[in-house]
Amino acid sequence: MATRKSFDEKSKGMHKSRKLIIDTVFGREDNTQRVFGYEKEAEKKREVGERWVDSEGKEWEQKEGYITNITKMDDVREYLKKLTTCKGEDCKTIQYSSADKKLIVKTGLCATCLAKLETKLRDDGTFPFYEDYKITLNKLSYIRDLKQQYEENLKNLKDHFEIVNENGTISKWEWQVDIEKVRQDLKNDIDGAYDAIELLLQRKVALESKLREMNHSELIKN
Repeated sequence: MATRKSFDEKSKGMHKSRKLIIDTVFGREDNTQRVFGYEKEAEKKREVGERWVDSEGKEWEQKEGYITNITKMDDVREYLKKLTTCKGEDCKTIQYSSADKKLIVKTGLCATCLAKLETKLRDDGTFPFYEDYKITLNKLSYIRDLKQQYEENLKNLKDHFEIVNENGTISKWEWQVDIEKVRQDLKNDIDGAYDAIELLLQRKVALESKLREMNHSELIKN
């Protein structure tokens, strides 16, 4: 009867990646190569979450019981995960609804955590300033977008427009309006937008000062 070979004997000619998978499944430790394609650095003792770059320029991160190669897509996925994860310290929401997801993108909190926060702000008298601050930020964003549209329209303003016909020829059409008046109106709109932005920024600074005074600097947006 033939003697049964041990795993170490049978695995001598086995491909490294296949052996690594088998070792991982059965809890065996491969002292020759902890991670396929990465040897010496893996032997160092590191804390979970620690990142480092090896001699070949690859970035690695220590996980719980293993290490993993970090790519740019990992950073992108981590960033996107933060954008869609509630930042409430004691958030107990297991599955986000569509409303939760929209609120997280807008406020950083799910519906339950946002309701808790606003109740707390009402209790300590901060809510009116918090609400005014949110409205001011929304107005500021809207006016900035509007100003950008005005500037683009002014930049591309012409006294005519052209249409490419089916046969490849170009037809030129002139606007039946006073282009100089339209140009001046756009400039006035841009000036008005600048004035509005300046006033809103002043209000934003005043409200941020009030929120700090009431010990709620965490509500201030960068």
